[in-house]
Amino acid sequence: MPHHRLESLKKEVPKRIEALRSLMVEEKIEAALILQRVDLFYFTATAQEGALYVDEKEELFFVKKYAPRAREESPLEVIEISSLKEIPSFLRKKPKLLGLELDVVPVELFFSLQQIFPEAKFQNISPLILRLRMIKSPSEIELIKEAAQIASFALEKVPYILREEMSELELAGELLRLIMPKGHQEYIRMRGFNREAHSWHVLSGESGTVLSHIDAPMGGFGPSVAYPMGASLKPIRKNEVVLVDLSTCFWGYHSDQTRCFSIGKLPELLKRGYEVSKKIINLLAKEARPGFSAEWFYKKAKSFAEEEGLGDYFLGPKPYQTKFVGHGIGLEISEPPFLALGHDYPIQEGMTLSIEPKMVFPELGAVGIENTYVVTSEGLLPLTSAQEELIEVGG
Repeated sequence: MPHHRLESLKKEVPKRIEALRSLMVEEKIEAALILQRVDLFYFTATAQEGALYVDEKEELFFVKKYAPRAREESPLEVIEISSLKEIPSFLRKKPKLLGLELDVVPVELFFSLQQIFPEAKFQNISPLILRLRMIKSPSEIELIKEAAQIASFALEKVPYILREEMSELELAGELLRLIMPKGHQEYIRMRGFNREAHSWHVLSGESGTVLSHIDAPMGGFGPSVAYPMGASLKPIRKNEVVLVDLSTCFWGYHSDQTRCFSIGKLPELLKRGYEVSKKIINLLAKEARPGFSAEWFYKKAKSFAEEEGLGDYFLGPKPYQTKFVGHGIGLEISEPPFLALGHDYPIQEGMTLSIEPKMVFPELGAVGIENTYVVTSEGLLPLTSAQEELIEVGG
């Protein structure tokens, strides 16, 4: 195991817990119980099953499985338990107001916690946790950059892999074959009920016009109606666009990157759609500064697409166009800030953003581009590096 990365994560843990404690004091939340694996990893540096209890004076890290590994990975003292029911016996006092991640805690577990803490009222602690996670430390940014470089490496190989009549899933599999040896963890984490994600969002031609349950400009056929999202068994054909939206994850941290390809020449409308998408992303990256509203990105991008006469295709087909042009990214593939209509709060230095202007042309396909950036004092710095031109293979 590369211990230098683990040591960097360990050093972050005390500062993160103290920052959470400060926010809890501001919000008058007496104590918090953190259970979700991603949040637990953020505050403990291990993903072993357990719970972190934080109040105004102490933090107690309870682990159900596997305590010996948790002791190796986390700087916190580990208390081994067999059930969450044991937690109250370790507490100095029983909390009257207990923060829980109510956006992700299952109802059955919530009912159990009501019995374990019968005198407590519960409040959602997730907004405070996500507020902390929005600002990335230098070590987190380095891990996101590593994930981004894995994706860039694979996307640069697409022209050498892509061939007529291979299926979208076959291309997706070839990309996985490239990124897994680089440390990509394959599983892409999303927050919330029925939220699923994968690396292989490969759409060709008609697939790019197919909508599905996900909140995105396009959904794709997917492998079957049981998983109606992303790459399918559809063959990739000549003179149709191939959109590759590749998500990668390294040491728990994600990046998102999209590029477009074709075998042979594309229709001019698709080419123009891609060029306008590229202009939009470069305009946003060039102009954005700390303090700009998250909503500004969406409004600016939409306005530019309309000025170019492509507003009807921007971010999906009418009337199903999405109202966002990007999102924060980190331990989950999509997290605050959201570059979306109605999100009128400022971006800040240290945030990491994925910006993804895309267009869907009925009967032709979808085009677009996506990069991952870090917000610096001077603007947006790209972490992704695959070349941005639309590539026509053998054309």
